[in-house]
Amino acid sequence: MSIQLFFIDKLLRLTAKRRFRRNPDVMELRALMSEMPLRPAPGHVTVDLATIGGIKAERLRIAKADESKAILYIHGGGFVAGVPGNHRPLTWRLADKVGVPAYAVDYRLAPEHPYPAGLDDCVAAYRGLLEKGIAAKSIVIAGDSAGGNLTLTTALKLKALGIEQPAGLVALSPATDIEGNGFSSRETNAASDALFSEGMFATLKPLYCPDADIHDPFISPYRGDVAGLPPTLIHCSDAEMLRDDGVKMAEKMKAAGVPVTLEVWPKVFHVWQVMADMLPEGRQSIEKIATFMRERLGTRH
Repeated sequence: MSIQLFFIDKLLRLTAKRRFRRNPDVMELRALMSEMPLRPAPGHVTVDLATIGGIKAERLRIAKADESKAILYIHGGGFVAGVPGNHRPLTWRLADKVGVPAYAVDYRLAPEHPYPAGLDDCVAAYRGLLEKGIAAKSIVIAGDSAGGNLTLTTALKLKALGIEQPAGLVALSPATDIEGNGFSSRETNAASDALFSEGMFATLKPLYCPDADIHDPFISPYRGDVAGLPPTLIHCSDAEMLRDDGVKMAEKMKAAGVPVTLEVWPKVFHVWQVMADMLPEGRQSIEKIATFMRERLGTRH
């Protein structure tokens, strides 16, 4: 554990976790993430607004980016919170290290826009990249937490629609089953998780999918037929409550013949990559993600 991780972990417990203990409601994420400063990208990475498939996105790219390829990034925030800029320490590094534009999609949030609005936006954004002339084999979809869920459900929806799969998927600390029955880390890691508290997961369904079946694979991708999905990289923490969401999803994908790389990182917190500006472990994870993306996209950046 780096000294930076030690102190950031303590800070998160004193601030975010204490807040969730007082009010174990996923909507607390909205206030929490709205208070996060939007950190700028370095000067060699251009950040502007784009529209893909009718969906707004933050586009990040370096001067020599290969515009024939793309990363479609889906931010986390419990389906109810966040903007692409919250994840800029992660997304600018991917755009830089992979050498292709990263489109961080600004999908609609619940409860104002419940399921399937967010998923529809992510599918529309992917289709928008295809319409721009970017081949499916030249796109990687990535996301964290709720965005990791949407990464996987987008792939399942593409399969259902008969649309060609992307070159790869990256899911960081993904939420893969809304119910989570049999996912023991939801309870056993309640104390070790630096962010979340027991009770908050139960508040998700009334906000995100109030009129839908939580076993729907487009809501809980762990419940879906994952055969035929593209090669996938999953990173999660051994200390987080969502650990088993990633582990069990990887097991199911492997059993279905999907090439999956699962890495369970010790002692880090949920989606630690967004703290990459300060956290060595975040930068180390991003290096591995970028290597996977370069391999899938065939870039040599």
